[in-house]
Amino acid sequence: MRTRRLVTEALADTALELFDASGFDQVTVADIVKAAGISQRSFFRYFSNKEDVVFGDRIPSAEDVREELCRHLDGRSAWDALRATFVVAAEQMDGDAGRWKRATRVICQTPALRARYLEKHLAWTGALVPEIATRTDTGGPVAELKAQTMVNTALACFDVALERWAVDGADRIGEDQGGEGRGGEDRSLAVLVGEVFGFVRFPHGPSGA
Repeated sequence: MRTRRLVTEALADTALELFDASGFDQVTVADIVKAAGISQRSFFRYFSNKEDVVFGDRIPSAEDVREELCRHLDGRSAWDALRATFVVAAEQMDGDAGRWKRATRVICQTPALRARYLEKHLAWTGALVPEIATRTDTGGPVAELKAQTMVNTALACFDVALERWAVDGADRIGEDQGGEGRGGEDRSLAVLVGEVFGFVRFPHGPSGA
């Protein structure tokens, strides 16, 4: 099982390097197997298509994200709980930064992959909105509308940080005007996510919204 995992990661690394350098649509399975030194039959033992190379099992499921949110809701406002949830996701991605940055660049540059990524967002939204709605200080349609606004704003904040980090991740947001702040130590995605979430303020209702 460990051997299969190592082979899968090595093959994905080869493919992502090609996608990042030449463009996802320009790279064929034949190109990947040639670079990896394997047969096409071997490739399809590990991946059903090129898209699976990019996504694999990297992106957490909606249920995983919902469970993480629930761990942060007690004692926090809904917005702070969302922030903590996405910081945890970012910390996990920081642990495999090279692959995540490359995969993110490929996704952002390929419309079909970006559409599939947005499908994941929709699944996350469907899982997170009910949890947030039950903790707002209003009920009915207003609670759901407020929860949808907060969750979609959180996803937008996460994406802004993710795309920035994938490009360089080297400078603190807001410190690069006039060329300052570039060329320093790479900032973690978790730090960037926290900063971007900090740009947004939601009123704190009596139920922690």
